[in-house]
Amino acid sequence: MPERSTEAAVAEWTALLDRFEADLREPSPGVWGEAASPLPPELAPRARRVLAAQREHIQRLERERDETLGHLAALRRIPADIGERPAYLDLDG
Repeated sequence: MPERSTEAAVAEWTALLDRFEADLREPSPGVWGEAASPLPPELAPRARRVLAAQREHIQRLERERDETLGHLAALRRIPADIGERPAYLDLDG
């Protein structure tokens, strides 16, 4: 039978990994706390999968941010007051 401290570490890390996975699906407000115990070896494969999923999520968010910044830059090139004259936006330039 495992030691109580090992059981507590597994329970703590399982809950933390559950939270990380849930936040990847539907982010929730709040602060993630640091685990009080080292990662139990039996949870290392799951932790690596969660970390890989978080990195993919970050990359997707960075791409979306860059695309949004590009859109905003294009919109800023449009004069604020064009009056009654026709205006065109060069989408390729």
